[in-house]
Amino acid sequence: MDLNHIFAIQCFVTLFIIIDPVGNAPIFLSILEKYSPRERRNMIRKTILVSTVSLIVFTLLGRYIFDFLRIDMYSFKIAGGILVFIISLEMLFGRRSRTKFSDRPEDVLEEKEDIVITPLAIPFLTGPGAITTSIVLFNSAHPFDKILVISCIPLVYLVSYIILSRAEVVFRFMGKTGTKAFVRIMGLMLASIAVQFVVDGVREAGFLA
Repeated sequence: MDLNHIFAIQCFVTLFIIIDPVGNAPIFLSILEKYSPRERRNMIRKTILVSTVSLIVFTLLGRYIFDFLRIDMYSFKIAGGILVFIISLEMLFGRRSRTKFSDRPEDVLEEKEDIVITPLAIPFLTGPGAITTSIVLFNSAHPFDKILVISCIPLVYLVSYIILSRAEVVFRFMGKTGTKAFVRIMGLMLASIAVQFVVDGVREAGFLA
């Protein structure tokens, strides 16, 4: 296996862990439980589309925003690593956000569009952690590897769509205990990735040999 394949796998695994479709499955079920299966699939499909486009845009333009604000990449790596580490702790300790919405019939149509954008797409599937991770991976990569990072984004979201559109089956198969255990394991792996981000940033800043 060559270095490009290894990097592609690393990108996919890292983004998959931080986007966490399996961990988000019970949250999606609770938020979308009052909608029909067809409505849920349509809303999840729109969520995936919004998430994919948003993350690709942030990934491509992130560096230019940093240059405009005069932020060094190593500073963002350190800050991003800390942020991703906090997210990993939330996964490890099972602290998940929940949001309530109106049940009034006249609000249903507008509510469905709102739910797709917030909180399903942003911040659940395209939150600060995913944005930070993709920007760091993209700007740390060689020119050809940058293409791999961008290619991994829709692939991860495609797998996420398959999982989330069948969330009831996934949740029933894994059960509450299995889902919690999976999220904790993913949190531990994410913590390791976050620490590596910080170490890389500190090394680039010249504090480590």
